[in-house]
Amino acid sequence: MTALLPTLRADKWLHHVRVFKTRSLASQACTKGNVTLGEQAIKPSRDLKAGDVLEVVRGDLRLRLKVRGLPPQRLGAPRVAEFCENLTPEEWILKAAELRRQRELETPRAHETLARPDKRQMRQLRAWLDQEQEG
Repeated sequence: MTALLPTLRADKWLHHVRVFKTRSLASQACTKGNVTLGEQAIKPSRDLKAGDVLEVVRGDLRLRLKVRGLPPQRLGAPRVAEFCENLTPEEWILKAAELRRQRELETPRAHETLARPDKRQMRQLRAWLDQEQEG
């Protein structure tokens, strides 16, 4: 009789090691092709084993993670290093940070696009209207 190697579904592992906040988000990422194993997109039901190296795309950030172990349940942040090794190159992290900074400069924040002016803007509007009426 052959012994079964311990395995865990890809979506469960990604959720358990805190790459994604929910298992459904991990599953969606796998379905969209944002999770690859050896340059090949994987399905959420793909069984992972220790030693597998995954590449995960989350927004601008691309992560390279090595499966060190298979946790039975979602881990607390301090224990993640026991089951997951981060092999992400430094330049990928710097590139994602630069893209995030660039997007912050290009797109206005939510409070800046509101229809109603805030208190300071109202004060400026009143001062401007008073100047217009006087002049």
